[in-house]
Amino acid sequence: MRSNIEEWCRRDLLYTGCHPEQLKGMDYFSAYLRYWEQYHLSLAMTGLSSSRNLRIVAFGKCALQSMAQGYHDRFGSGLEASEFQVSDAARQRHPEWIKRSQPAIERIAAAWKLVGLSFPADGIGVCW
Repeated sequence: MRSNIEEWCRRDLLYTGCHPEQLKGMDYFSAYLRYWEQYHLSLAMTGLSSSRNLRIVAFGKCALQSMAQGYHDRFGSGLEASEFQVSDAARQRHPEWIKRSQPAIERIAAAWKLVGLSFPADGIGVCW
C-alpha cells in the first residue's frame, strides 16, 4: 500500500467479499473502480443520505471552487476561495478509464435514483 486510500480500498474490498487472491490479480483501476462503486452504493443505502446537510459535488474545478466559496460565505470568513488546479494527466495516460468507468457510474446513478437521490453522473463524466 502506497497511501491511505489504497489501504482503505484493500480493506473495503476484502470486507465486501473480494478474495485476497482475486484482489492480487486485479489491475489498479479495476480495484479502485470496484471500491468506488461499493463506497457510493453504501452512501445511498446506509442512511447517510438522510443528512439535512448532504451536498453532492462532482469532482471538478468549478463545482469544487464554488463549494469552497460557499463555505467562506456561509461562515463569514471574508475570504475568496483559491483557484482550484486540475490536471488531465490521468485522462492523457489512461483514456480507456473513462469508458471502463461508465457502467459503474450508470449503476450508481440508478441505485441513487431508487432511494430518491440525484447522482451527479454528468459532472463526473466531465472529469475535469
